[in-house]
Parts: sequence; structure tokens; C-alpha cells
Amino acid sequence: MPAHRLRLTLRYIEILDSKDVDMYGEFRFRFQVSVPSRQLSSETRIPQEGHLSIADHPAMNKVSRRDVLFEGEVEDGDTLVVEASGEELDRLSANDQLTSYRREFSGPVDGWLGEHGPWDEGGDNVKDPEQLGDWRLAYAIEAV
Repeated sequence: MPAHRLRLTLRYIEILDSKDVDMYGEFRFRFQVSVPSRQLSSETRIPQEGHLSIADHPAMNKVSRRDVLFEGEVEDGDTLVVEASGEELDRLSANDQLTSYRREFSGPVDGWLGEHGPWDEGGDNVKDPEQLGDWRLAYAIEAV
């Protein structure tokens, strides 16, 4: 089977609930992308140090990014697993965990390519995997 070289790039993070009384939350995220059959795995922390201050107000809740979360070779028949977790940092109590994200891509690699975001699964009546309730994410998978 021919190998495909892929790159997965984070496009944005959008906070729907800052989990903080002052509207702004201090967030950090962990992304893990893996191809289990090839024992490939990439972990990215955003930000690498410190936190992102993000409000839950619609005018201030989206943070655009261009972080490469994974780059590697895959073949048809492999499975690409994308996982993400986030937390809002608290000083006086336990940190608030955001809803975890997990999505598996399998089948022909060409079917994985494209933008994956909160409204790409077919409309208002369809549960989109990138809409997590308290946050949303979008990323792109492209051939390189």
C-alpha cells in the first residue's frame, strides 16, 4: 500500500464556558495524535508554558492557532486517533476539567483529509464531534 504523509494542524479553540466567575478563564490544553499500528504518537501542550486567558463572551472566546499537532506517514488501513483535553486553572480550588475529545479516522486516508470543525457534519440536527458542550475545536488534516 502506498504511504501518505499527513500533517494535522490545529485551527482554533473556542471556549463556551469559562468556568470562572469573572468571564475569563486560564486554560491549558493537551493534544495527542497517534497511529497505534505504527506506534507513532505525538503530544502537544498548548501553551507549552503558562496558560491562555480566554473569555466565554462570543466576541472574545475564539483563539486562532496554527500548531502542528502531528506529521507522519500513514497507509490505508491505519487508524489515526486524535485526542484532546483541557482544563481551566483555579487557584483556590481544584482545576475544572473540560469535556475530553476523541475521534478516530479509519478507511482510505484520502477520506480523512480536510477541515474538521464544529459544523462540518451536516447541520443543526447532527451532533458534531468537535462541539463538546463547554468548548469547540477545529483542525485540518492535509497531505504534505
